[in-house]
Order: sequence, then structure tokens, then C-alpha cells
Amino acid sequence: MHFDDLREYIAKVDEFGEVERINGTDPHLELGTIYTINAQGPNPMLFLFDEIKGYQKGYRIATNLLGSRIRGRLARNIPLDLEGEDLAEFSHKRIYEKRGVPPEYVDTSPVFDNIMEGDDVDLARFPTPFWHELDGGIYLGSGSACITRDPDEGWVNMGSYRSQLFDRNHVGLHTAHGHHGQVIRDKWFEKGLDCPIVISLGQEPSLLVFSGNVEPWGVSEIDIAGYIRGAPVKVIKGPRTGLPIPASSEITLEAFIMHPDHEPMHLEGAFGESSGYYSHIGGHAAPTIRVDAVYYRNDPIITAQPPVRNGARDDASGEGRDGGEVGLTKTLTEAGFHDIRGVGHAGPFTVISVHQMYAGHAKRVADWFMSGAGGRPPRMLALVDDDIDPHDAREVFWAISTRIDPAESVHIYRDRWTSPTQPRPSPEKKEVPLEHGLTMGCVLIDALKPFAWKDQFPPTNDVSPELRQKIIEKWGEYLALEPERGRGR
Repeated sequence: MHFDDLREYIAKVDEFGEVERINGTDPHLELGTIYTINAQGPNPMLFLFDEIKGYQKGYRIATNLLGSRIRGRLARNIPLDLEGEDLAEFSHKRIYEKRGVPPEYVDTSPVFDNIMEGDDVDLARFPTPFWHELDGGIYLGSGSACITRDPDEGWVNMGSYRSQLFDRNHVGLHTAHGHHGQVIRDKWFEKGLDCPIVISLGQEPSLLVFSGNVEPWGVSEIDIAGYIRGAPVKVIKGPRTGLPIPASSEITLEAFIMHPDHEPMHLEGAFGESSGYYSHIGGHAAPTIRVDAVYYRNDPIITAQPPVRNGARDDASGEGRDGGEVGLTKTLTEAGFHDIRGVGHAGPFTVISVHQMYAGHAKRVADWFMSGAGGRPPRMLALVDDDIDPHDAREVFWAISTRIDPAESVHIYRDRWTSPTQPRPSPEKKEVPLEHGLTMGCVLIDALKPFAWKDQFPPTNDVSPELRQKIIEKWGEYLALEPERGRGR
């Protein structure tokens, strides 16, 4: 199923008893702390904050929209009853058949119920929390959908970038180097122009999901959202920028990222990150966004997903980040690699399971992956054989602990593309202007049986699949069986 707007989604989630309404919180740390504690709990709810101190009643903030199995599946249009092999088959089919569904342009939307333009723009009207104790300011956007258009190729990108509130009509936008939003912005700057942008501060859930996804260059996340939700995303042509405005939006800013020669850059940040640390204390200089128009519904709802250390992941649906692991497998296959069993995660490691067909086969896969061709390289990558389920941390760490020779199996990649939110780069490196980028090392753990003598590797002490199945069929009622996804062999 798909949702026409955020309100319809919240009403559906409420039917499952996963919505909690909280009134009267202070936006300075109190609201953010309540959100954090909830997100770090075992069963995080969707919190809908209203009557926020200092703001008009009905101007609400919805948090933790995706952090449960039910919410994750509703947002991604995944049937609630799928499990095990059926879910894996569904995910595989959807990723391998993925295609763009262009948006549907419409003439009207409730987002135009209220309009502020020019000197009447006043962003202070909307609730803007101080989320984390060491943040550099208050943040209006932390779960937004930011839409730009490549000035040369004409395709539309949608990303999720935080927005710090500076004054009544100026916000920041943290677009880390290498993100498509940054590249598109700088293309406009190279032409001496300001970059048009639309920022939706509240939208139906598929746009929240896919604004955080990374599609290949030239592929619009709006089109992919249309495919996943099973219906085109409805949009309206922006009066000032010509960019598509989601018709489901609760609040939309139509704006321009100002060329540094036209308007001075502004310190943005620091901000608490999902890594469990703060980005550069004192902030980074970043281009300023001038907001020329604001469109908003009556009693608007802001979607907020600020980072939380060890908080609920938004892949609780069981499919992964929209089948992201299946998508990585597909990316490797399309790059020309064969015999890839799958891609998973175990603790800090991204894990690739390979059926070795020749000497150096798996290392070729790792070198390509670490090049950044498929996205920002993982800090830690583990290669495992095809008898290891890359989703099962116990199996992965067993392979690492028994199949590596530390003197031969650990490989360091230097100067790899990395995120500025990483805490480990030295203070000297972090002093480099954000737009110049940041690099650091990555590590590969080769936990494969050595190809030259893999057939002589000691046999595994485990129950064979045939015997396991036979015993389960006869004695299963007495056995505490795990979900099928965890076994894999």
C-alpha cells in the first residue's frame, strides 16, 4: 500500500498502537532528550509532539517514523506477513526489477493552504528544537527531503540534509563532499549561479526513506520512490524554482543555495551524529540558503530524524535499508563480478560472501568495492566464503577468528573517501574546508580459505544441512529454532 501524505501514514501506524502523543515539551533539549531515550529503547514509538513551548498549538513534530518492523514495512510497501525465504525472495525480486516511475504533476495541494513570500518569510514560526547538548544551534530540518536539479543533465536529485536555522529567512544545509547534492550545488556555483533548491520539512514516508537512499548518478530518488510505493509521487512545479514540490509536503521551502560570492558563507554545526560523536565542534563554513517562499498546510507536521547513538535503526522492517544488501549484491553483479553469494553486515564490518573461482577472485571484488565505485567505501570490509551467511554475525566472526593469518590477511587502503562525521580523522585533517573533502584509511579482513589449498582446509564441525532438516522435521516442536534468515547454510 502507499500513503497520500504523512497524516494518513500516522493514522495507519496509530491503528497498530505505535503512536504516542506528547504535549507541552520545551524545544530546548527537553524534546530532543525525550526523543533520544525513546529511540534508544527496545520498542521505540512514533512520538508526535504538539503544544511545543513557544509555538502555536497544532504546529507539530513527528519523530522516529521508521523505527519498528511495522513502520519500516508500511513505509517501504512491504507486506507485513512476509518472513524468511518469502521475504528474501520479495526483496530480491523488487531490487532486481527496480525501475524509475516518473512523478505525476498535479495542479493543487494542501501545502499551498498558507503562503509566506519575500519579506513576509518567517521561519521562526515553526518549532525548531535544540536537539543535542553540544549542537551549534537549533535545527529546523533533520528529516527533510531536499530537491535539486543538475544544471547540465536536467535530472532531479533528492537527498536528506540537515538544516540549521540562522534567521527568519536563512538556513544552512550540510551536504558532505561526494554527495550528489554537493556535486549539483557546485555545478551551479561553477557557472557563477545560485543553486535552486526545494526543502520539504514533512512528507509521506516513502520520500523520507528514499531521500536517505543513494541511487546511481542520474537516477532520481523521486522516481525510485514511485516504483517502491507502487504509485507515482505526486508533485507540483515550484513557482520560483521550477523544481518538483511533493504534493504530500506539510511544509516546503522554495529557496536558493547562495553562491559564496553573492552571500557570505555561515558557520554550520556542530551537530550530534549517529556515529555517537559530534561533527567538528565550532562548525564548518558552508553556503547559506536564502528562503524566498514558504508553503505550508494548516497545523503542519515536521518530520524529524536527528541522529541518535545506538538508536533504533530504520531498517527494522527485516528487509534491510530497503533491501540495501540485496542492492549491493546487484551492484557487484552489474559491475561484472560473478559468484557473489550476498552482502551483509556484522558489527562494524560490511561483509561480502564469495564463491571463489580462481586465485585473486575475491580480492578483485574487494578492490572494486573499496574504490568507492559503488558508494562511499566501508571503513571495515570482511571477505568470507560462500559457506558463511554474511547476515549472521556469529558465522562471520567465527570465520574471522579461525580463517585469517593476521600477517597475511589484513589489508590497509589509504586515503579513501570518507564522511566528515567520522570522529577518527585528526584535528589537522578536520581543519581542511569541508568542500575540499576528507579521506582516511579503510581495512579489509580476508577471512577466506586460501584458494591454493581451500579443498584441504579442515572440515567444519557442524550438522550437515540434510541431517539438520531431518531432525527438525521429526523433533522441531522441542527445538528453540531461530529465524531462517540467521542460518543460511
